[in-house]
Amino acid sequence: MKKVIVHSDLNHCYAQIEEMKNPSLRSIPMAVGGSEEKRNGIILAKNDLAKACGIKTGESLREAFRKCPSLLIIHPNYDDYIYYTEKVKDIYRKYTDEVESFGLDEAWFDLSHSQTLYGDGIELARKIQQEVYRTYGLKVSMGVSFNKIFAKLGSDLDKNMGFSIIDESNFKEVVWPLPVSDLLMVGRHTALKLEAMGIYTIKDLATY
Repeated sequence: MKKVIVHSDLNHCYAQIEEMKNPSLRSIPMAVGGSEEKRNGIILAKNDLAKACGIKTGESLREAFRKCPSLLIIHPNYDDYIYYTEKVKDIYRKYTDEVESFGLDEAWFDLSHSQTLYGDGIELARKIQQEVYRTYGLKVSMGVSFNKIFAKLGSDLDKNMGFSIIDESNFKEVVWPLPVSDLLMVGRHTALKLEAMGIYTIKDLATY
């Protein structure tokens, strides 16, 4: 039985949930963040129109308004975010009891044994992705692989409801050229230390 590990990422999680609750927000640049009146705090999530204006997660509201004066700021509704992200994970739990949350918006789930009931794990993952969208109108990017690290790398390759497969036949082609900073748990400081050793890509690290 082949190993099928999926990493799912609810794209622009807070902003997507706000758009799900109020679809009119999809037609204007919108972000979830601090106080619009006081223009303080930071951007926690943004929709696609705000992203097109150059708005970045983590930047201050002052910076964001300089880029997009018409930006609408929504105060975060954490109870809603917890509720709906758990509803999404409940869909995963319909098909496997091996679901591991990674924050609110991300999760790994193992479909390896589910294949005995539902057939091919990759096709099952596609079905689950579509079920999330059909049920809640939420776009989830998925990476499918034979281990957790590559599955997470896969979900990062295409953020617009992407679906990436990294298997034994293509992982060197797909993963090796990526910057070492793309690896889970390799932050900015660790990346700088590795680069000082001449390690810039995942291939460099793997073959060091």
